[in-house]
Amino acid sequence: MPELLDGKAAIVGGGAGGMGRASALALARRGASVVVADLNADAAAGVVREIEAGGGRAHAQPFDAADLSSAEAVVARTLDLYGRLDVLANFVGLSLKGEVLTVADDVWHRTMAVNLDGTFYLTRAAARPMVAQGSGTMILVASDRGLYGKKGGAHFAASKAGIIAYAKSLALELGRSGVTVNALNPGTTDTPHVHESTPEEVLAARRAFDPLGKLSTPEDIAEIVLFLAGPGGRFMTGQLITTRMRNG
Repeated sequence: MPELLDGKAAIVGGGAGGMGRASALALARRGASVVVADLNADAAAGVVREIEAGGGRAHAQPFDAADLSSAEAVVARTLDLYGRLDVLANFVGLSLKGEVLTVADDVWHRTMAVNLDGTFYLTRAAARPMVAQGSGTMILVASDRGLYGKKGGAHFAASKAGIIAYAKSLALELGRSGVTVNALNPGTTDTPHVHESTPEEVLAARRAFDPLGKLSTPEDIAEIVLFLAGPGGRFMTGQLITTRMRNG
């Protein structure tokens, strides 16, 4: 029996860790050839080895999200290797703390460059082959901070709100070409980065207020990516998928 994504090619931006790694592994398990694009080349190569050990096909590609030429190189390499591009899942994101009155200008600009400009560069490059082949799907990772704001992180919240609006706009532009675009708010997910950047008492409070009483795992988010990348998501576009409602 053929796998869900046999013959398909996928790019996972930020695919070396956390939700990106889980999604790269899941896409490969379901038959996709995966380009693991990440600034951390060694970690990306490690994910490729995991995929290949499971019988999948993958390639590690250096990727600086804020660099236009880097985004275009990721797409070009994917086409060179696999001849097509069917799925783009972009998990790249930068979250730096800073109050509006005191945050350094370069923190604002760097956040926008990575989160918003980088999303634009990568999706524009990916849209060209998708439109040419008449099919494809993009999953852009946003944040519920883009809906509710973030004290001490207005720059992050603004960038993620921009991704939500951008995904909806891109869906309108590309829909007639057979390309779907959706944004995903994963909520607080149990990743190493979250544990490094968030005090345990804050995580405990989030678990307490979560309707399910727990954090999502990277594998949980990967299942949503699989749904959107497969037949189940082919008539779903311009949507913001938020994993769980807020409770308090």
